[in-house]
Amino acid sequence: MRLKSYLLQINPVLSRPEAARRLLRIFATVLLIGILSGVYTFLLSTFNNDISQRRGYMSSAIAQAHTFFTNREALLESLSLSAVRKHSKIYPASPEEEQVQLGDTLGNPWSMWLTERLRDYLKAKQLNLLYVNAGPAPQVMRLYDATAQVLPISKCMLNRLKALQHSDPATLNELWLSDRTEHHSHLYIFIRMDRQDPNSGWLGLEMESREVSSTLSDQSAGEFMMLNSQGMLVFTNSDDTQLRQQHLRPGEDSFFGFVGSGLLPDHLVIRKHLKSSDWQLMYSIDLRAVVAGLWKQLLGSLLFCLFSLTLIWLVMRRVDQRFIVPSIHRIQALIESEAFGRDVIQAAPVALCVLRRTDGQVVLENTLAQQWLGHGPEREALRAGWIEQAFADAPNEHSDYFETIDGRHLYLSSAPTRYRGEDVLFCAFSDISARKQVEAALEEARQSADAANAAKTLFLATMSHEIRTPLYGVLGTLELLARTQLDAQQKDYLHAIEGSSSTLLQLICDVLDVSKIEAGQLALEMSEFSPLDLVHEIIQGYAAAAQGKGLQLYACFDPKLPERLIGDVTRIRQILNNLLNNAVKFTDYGRVVLRVKVLGRDGERSSLLWQVSDTGKGIAQEDQAMIFEPFYQSEGNTNVVAGTGLGLPICQRLTQLMNGNIRMVSELGLGSSFSLVLPLEEAPTPPMTPLLAETIYVVSPIPELAHSISGWLRRWGARAQAGLPTLPESHLLLQVHPGSVDPLLAPEWPGPVIHVSTNTCTALEADAGAWHVNLNHLGAIHQAVSQAQGLWVARTGEQTRQRDLNKLNLHLLVAEDNIINQLILRDQLEELGCTVELAADGQEALQLYTAGSFDVVLTDVNMPHINGYDLARELRRQGCPLPIIGATANAMRGEADLCLAAGMNHCLVKPFALRALFNSLAPYARITHEAP
Repeated sequence: MRLKSYLLQINPVLSRPEAARRLLRIFATVLLIGILSGVYTFLLSTFNNDISQRRGYMSSAIAQAHTFFTNREALLESLSLSAVRKHSKIYPASPEEEQVQLGDTLGNPWSMWLTERLRDYLKAKQLNLLYVNAGPAPQVMRLYDATAQVLPISKCMLNRLKALQHSDPATLNELWLSDRTEHHSHLYIFIRMDRQDPNSGWLGLEMESREVSSTLSDQSAGEFMMLNSQGMLVFTNSDDTQLRQQHLRPGEDSFFGFVGSGLLPDHLVIRKHLKSSDWQLMYSIDLRAVVAGLWKQLLGSLLFCLFSLTLIWLVMRRVDQRFIVPSIHRIQALIESEAFGRDVIQAAPVALCVLRRTDGQVVLENTLAQQWLGHGPEREALRAGWIEQAFADAPNEHSDYFETIDGRHLYLSSAPTRYRGEDVLFCAFSDISARKQVEAALEEARQSADAANAAKTLFLATMSHEIRTPLYGVLGTLELLARTQLDAQQKDYLHAIEGSSSTLLQLICDVLDVSKIEAGQLALEMSEFSPLDLVHEIIQGYAAAAQGKGLQLYACFDPKLPERLIGDVTRIRQILNNLLNNAVKFTDYGRVVLRVKVLGRDGERSSLLWQVSDTGKGIAQEDQAMIFEPFYQSEGNTNVVAGTGLGLPICQRLTQLMNGNIRMVSELGLGSSFSLVLPLEEAPTPPMTPLLAETIYVVSPIPELAHSISGWLRRWGARAQAGLPTLPESHLLLQVHPGSVDPLLAPEWPGPVIHVSTNTCTALEADAGAWHVNLNHLGAIHQAVSQAQGLWVARTGEQTRQRDLNKLNLHLLVAEDNIINQLILRDQLEELGCTVELAADGQEALQLYTAGSFDVVLTDVNMPHINGYDLARELRRQGCPLPIIGATANAMRGEADLCLAAGMNHCLVKPFALRALFNSLAPYARITHEAP
């Protein structure tokens, strides 16, 4: 710390933990500047070397141009020297020589000899030899034409020669002129025939521009431009107009350097005067071509810079992460540790103290420890035990709980450690007085909730008993009254009372179901069932109502549907009954369809979709969000009797209990569709009798039905085809009708026909080579097809026929405390052919049992003095072998289990119908039991 303070006084910047990071950045910056400087130096050197090399190419091209024109000047001068005036003696010309006369014959005409070698040389060099005489009207004489095309010399050029006729010969050696036409241009070099005689005329060489341009062109030297003495462009191979305008400047000296119209140069230019002439020759190279030629060096330099920059960044980051950042963290931790150690104890919301192991004295503590613990005897008595317990075992965290004298509840958490070179125990005390108060309040609230739940359960049980007991009297009396002789008006009144009573019973059952679900009293009862039989049973229950309204009501089964499932069939039936009841109730025309499909399989579990669709009025969009709320009823259904508003909420809650989901899709004017998805386990199913592999045609006005029945036929082994064949055949035909069988779909079919419709009440009817089967009974369809193919199958009616209400001939002991229920039970049992002895409570029932002989004991559960449970236990204790059937108005969960646990054989829930009473007693019919 002293060193740090000293460094801060010397240099605050370098003494901070971030100084190493700053130094690293400075080093990286210097290194990067050095690399960039090196790259710049390399590129500059490479560029200068390339410029030097190109200057050599340009200088070489200008030297070649000097040589080109110097040779022609020398040739012209030698020709002028070979010209002679007219002599007194003329030598005869040899065959290889040709004498050319210059000027007229008067005065001193000139003449020269053109040898054959000279003519060949002129032709090889494409040079035309000219002579222009001196005088007021200069005339051109062509001495020798080496080119195929000869053009006349312009008058402007002749006038210029005339103007220079009397110029000083000392200052005028050779004269360079150019003559340009629309399609051709020529270069002329003239020299006086005699420098001492201005009237001697001009001897000249004519050169075509193409010859000169081909000579001056040099790809290595760039583009060229040739300027005359007035600065006019004579020859060029450059298309850069801007460059021409920059350098058509007469009178300038030789030049080499960079030029450009903007901030940066764009051309490298060299310009020199031609020897013995005031004409200029200039070569230029586009700097873009120079830079393009150095693309490898530029690309390499760029990649090297990027690589260097990336490498420097990675190295900096690596050094920063591996060395600087941890060092900064350690330095900061060291700097802050002392301040943290001073403040943590005082700022902690708990009481902290450090106890020395040797004598148990307090080494360090905060203000809360002094306030909460004080210096009372409890701390002196407890701290020795804390230290001993903490250091006795392996060093670990220990805890304890105690209460101080002032009633404060403290929780101790301690751990052995070392402080200032000695073993100490670090203790932390938390005040949990508030938590104890909250725990006490929660415990009180839990007890209150349990009491409320128990009161609610008791209320449900009481209401169930108190409502169902008189309701049993009403429904039982009405059922018995319906079996008597009544006139038509009395039957109408009775049907009205039965309808109202059924509605009341449904309302009570719905309310109790909702209450049991909310109280957790509803339990699922798993059993094996057939989805095909379940759907057939439900559809048949609403067939009459749908037929009365003119609706088509049918079911459509997935051919992959398992024939046996395991689930709570009672609750599934309750949900489907509710959905079908609403669909039939709120649909005035069209159809109602119940579809059962397999959505998927996972091992032995299948996910089934039960969908009820109708073509009714539909549900408004604003009502769909509340349709599953209890007691909610949508508006606009004035043509039907309003329900309780509990059906769909119960369906939703039952679905959730079975780990499924239910959803709705509806549109006003189009109808509604309710989809129920349930996961159910498959049960082993004995295979049905396979059908013969014969062709069976299936026709229906509804393609969905035709495909469904065809799928089941193929599942059973037949070859089913949807639709009629092109030509009539004698194969079996299934005509599937969603309603009546009329009109027939194939009236002239020559083979056997099975009419499958919803109007057929019985499962199977045979009629002279034709069979009538109910559409919703797949077992009957299988039986009909089997009979049509000549196979024998047991009649479905024989398998599923319910037993009639035959006389049971039983003697029963009935224990019931309600007078009305006694009378109803007696009448119901006598209707079943039984004799009855009534007891008002369990005590009287025991007395009658001891004195008489009975076949069955039927007892109410809730009775004064001795209830039904105690009665059953006492009878079983006395060795009673008779079947004991309990009757209860309590529909709460576990009531049946209580009955069985008390020794009863069966439990009936009031109100129960005559059929339910018969089914319970039928197994004991004609069996006589003697009392011991």
